[in-house]
Amino acid sequence: MVDRIALEVVRGALYSIAREMKIAMMRTAASPIIHSGGDASAAIFDANMQLVAQGNDIPTMMGSAVISTRVSVTAIGVDNLKPGDVIISNDAYLGGGNHQPDVQFTRPVFFGDKIVAYTMTRGHWQDIGGMTPNSGTLATWDIFGEGLRIPPVLLYRKDEIDQDLLTLIIHNTRDAGNRQLDIQAQYAGTYVGERRLLELFEKYGVSQVEEFMQITLDHSEQLMRKAIEQIPDGVYEGSDYAETVSGATGHGEPVPIKAKITINGDQATFDYTGSGPQVRGGVNCPYSVTCNSTWYVMKAICGPEIPINQGCYRPIEIIAPKGTIVNCSYPASVVGGNTATSQRVIDMLLVALSKAIPTRVVAQSHATAGSCYFGGDDPDEDRCRSLRRTYVAAGDLNPGGMGARPDKDGINGIRVHVGNAGTQSIEVLERNAPVTVGEWRILSDTGGAGRWRGGCTAQRIYSVGYKEAIFNVGSERGLHPPQGLFGGKEGALYECVIQRSDGTEQKIPPKGQPNVVYKNDVVSIHSAGAGGYGDPLERPPELVMADVLDGYVSEEAAKRDYGVVLQPGGSAIDGSSTMALRQKMQTEYGGRAE
Repeated sequence: MVDRIALEVVRGALYSIAREMKIAMMRTAASPIIHSGGDASAAIFDANMQLVAQGNDIPTMMGSAVISTRVSVTAIGVDNLKPGDVIISNDAYLGGGNHQPDVQFTRPVFFGDKIVAYTMTRGHWQDIGGMTPNSGTLATWDIFGEGLRIPPVLLYRKDEIDQDLLTLIIHNTRDAGNRQLDIQAQYAGTYVGERRLLELFEKYGVSQVEEFMQITLDHSEQLMRKAIEQIPDGVYEGSDYAETVSGATGHGEPVPIKAKITINGDQATFDYTGSGPQVRGGVNCPYSVTCNSTWYVMKAICGPEIPINQGCYRPIEIIAPKGTIVNCSYPASVVGGNTATSQRVIDMLLVALSKAIPTRVVAQSHATAGSCYFGGDDPDEDRCRSLRRTYVAAGDLNPGGMGARPDKDGINGIRVHVGNAGTQSIEVLERNAPVTVGEWRILSDTGGAGRWRGGCTAQRIYSVGYKEAIFNVGSERGLHPPQGLFGGKEGALYECVIQRSDGTEQKIPPKGQPNVVYKNDVVSIHSAGAGGYGDPLERPPELVMADVLDGYVSEEAAKRDYGVVLQPGGSAIDGSSTMALRQKMQTEYGGRAE
């Protein structure tokens, strides 16, 4: 007889421990993208390396951890692990990782002489070496240009760090001191998790906690199967394109991504056969990343309230042919496959599934991390002295629009889907680097029109304080705007412009080559917007007027896209003119605004 009260206490404790691990890591990490943006994750695995609890973390990290944790432990060998050992890894091919800036620490938890669990932390380091500062350029020939590859190796033995290995790692990055702090922070997260788990095993006993872990996994599986059964049986197909890396000018040739989704009772099969071959440049997805995207979509549409663990993924089969953009082979570059192509896969799957469950999906979003990076010598001597470094690699993430929902507008200026890290504060960015943010604002008319409006994107404008710096972006939707659903319109495209101090302008594609910027250059960036949901002519005029007053929709777009005529100043609706215009638009466009 299972003690239901004890089960719920232990289940809650496991998730609480995972959250505490992440907090411990964030509070002590040096990379702003970790401590300010929260681009980090933590989790607990059982003795069989099954994910049993995680925080509200980064899906692209956590899905791949299902694969990378087992790969890491297997590489070292379970029998070779001792108390206080910690494995480090980041490699997409030898370690099952998602991309090299995301570094995983895995610690076996011993109770007596038996491994009873594993704790895992993963953080996005600000720099891991490679071709450009911040290790984020997509313009690489192969994975070696993306930074230091770390196969699963023991960095700590008996809680003592391997100093030689530490020296090798941190001095292959552009900020050795901060990388050492990131390492110590991730180690601390695994240590906190171990302490809390041992308290739990001590209180409830090893056999009971292990039983509760299995019940938790089985419970999530059962809930997922019941949710899948609610999706009509059938085959649903989707297709889209992944944008590739440009040359000196223009955009790269798009590569198709395709999926055939088969729902059969309580099982779901995702077959990516037909997707294009892997390409040069960092837009390829390792298998773990495609799994991330697939699992994320199914979890999101089946039930956000279902406790998230590996049991959720048991009813899902994934077929991804080797050597394609959704399951690349060594040594293909992968950094943007994780941050951009993965999200294009998600948008494609949501459109495909909209045919089966239209009330459980959202329109297409900006679909990217929206990364931009600066790297060079810091001219501020006081800052160099206080931060104990002269070279600074600064990264920022530019949020965009989230797709409109079946019963709500999309969200403005937000990170979406598997890359749900926060936006770095302006103050942190300006404190750490010679970059000033002159503007940060929501851009009107960038969210697609619809019964429910797509989320608008946000724009940041940076003034360069470096004397000279490498500047690089890694983003998405420079060619293919986010599409709406069921009559909703598309959102705005990505845009990046460098305004040189001499007054000339240079447009930068979202998957371009590295550039050099100089003091007093100004960089303007906005990620893509998002698609709308439903016929724009069905949007209540009062909501359109509210959007105009809030600055999300211009008066011109209110009239053009929604058929809503406002009185001068936008303070009131011209009812008769609105009715006449909407009737005319319905007649001309078959009941749908164009």
